[in-house]
Amino acid sequence: MKTARDTDFFRQFNEAFFQGDREFIESSITEDVVWTIVGSEPIRGKQAFLDVAFGVEEGYTNMDCTTELSLTNGREAALKGKMIKKGDGDKPKMYAFCDFYVLGDEEDGKIKDMTTFVIELKE
Repeated sequence: MKTARDTDFFRQFNEAFFQGDREFIESSITEDVVWTIVGSEPIRGKQAFLDVAFGVEEGYTNMDCTTELSLTNGREAALKGKMIKKGDGDKPKMYAFCDFYVLGDEEDGKIKDMTTFVIELKE
């Protein structure tokens, strides 16, 4: 039997980026995870995923995130929201995002595929 997840899991996964919770992210993705940030080459494999997610110089912890919508059928999910990057004296930058998740075939319900759309919002 395949494990399903509710919207709380996907929201928690998304929020883990902004809280710097590497352990939660690492335990929630498959070894062969693929992360596609639209407009970039896909990121393949757990270690590459973690390097990108937590290798960003400032990381995601210098951002505020709000999730406006989350939907799931238990095996796939979509989250939509906004991120605000805090500036050091600069004006904060706002981004809109939408993440799509697909769980793997394992019974533990780990994320196998993630697609991210993100655009900067202009005033």
